[in-house]
Amino acid sequence: MEVIILGSGTCVPSLRRAGPAACLKVSGLHLLIDSASGTLRQLLKAGIRYDQIDYILYTHRHPDHIGELVPYIFATKYGPGFTRNRPVTIFAAEGFCEFYEGLKNVFGEWVTIKDNSILFEEVPANMAAAMQVPPLIIRSAPTKHTPHSLAYRIESEDGKSVVFSGDTDFCESLIELAEGTDLLVCECAAPEGMKVEGHLTPSEAGRIAALAKAKRLLLTHFYPECDRHDILTPCRKEYGGPIILAEDLMRLVLT
Repeated sequence: MEVIILGSGTCVPSLRRAGPAACLKVSGLHLLIDSASGTLRQLLKAGIRYDQIDYILYTHRHPDHIGELVPYIFATKYGPGFTRNRPVTIFAAEGFCEFYEGLKNVFGEWVTIKDNSILFEEVPANMAAAMQVPPLIIRSAPTKHTPHSLAYRIESEDGKSVVFSGDTDFCESLIELAEGTDLLVCECAAPEGMKVEGHLTPSEAGRIAALAKAKRLLLTHFYPECDRHDILTPCRKEYGGPIILAEDLMRLVLT
């Protein structure tokens, strides 16, 4: 199980941090979690072809998390490098199919999916859910950000797990989803003392990891202000386990 941080930043343009996206490599599968603008290029930098992606998990529909959806669909139709012969499944909160129909109204045939190459699977937005993706189990839970925001937990056949919080404020549903996880990839958008509603500060992220008894905590989704402040110290006051600050193209292997 390997986690690759494709983008550790936000919607704010940054030379250091690309927009939010991560890739999980497990059991021969590639799962893409969110896809900010530029994610296809970040995948290439990480040595992953866009036709290797098996599943895409969207945490919510804000532009900085879904900006590469249209370019991705467009590339699957017209890019000569897309040789995949199995469908890609996109998981997202209910209402996503209607959202996609809206994209087709704007872009027309350019984003019309051909030959069932991409399938959509809507996930409940107001309750926990579980999806069998042999040999994996993908669990989801609503988070406190938008009415259609989800966190995901991916469990491998050998019992390892990783949780991706997506954007969220402090919420019990994320704590429950992340219980005992091997790695919690958690947003930390603002420095301590600069709280933004719908997002986490370092101490809040640390408290969630502590209450969930997560084995490791990886903080990501940093606005530029975070790079000018101490993120670790307030987080360590709440959580005693290993804390990692994300950087673009960082790789973590869970053994």
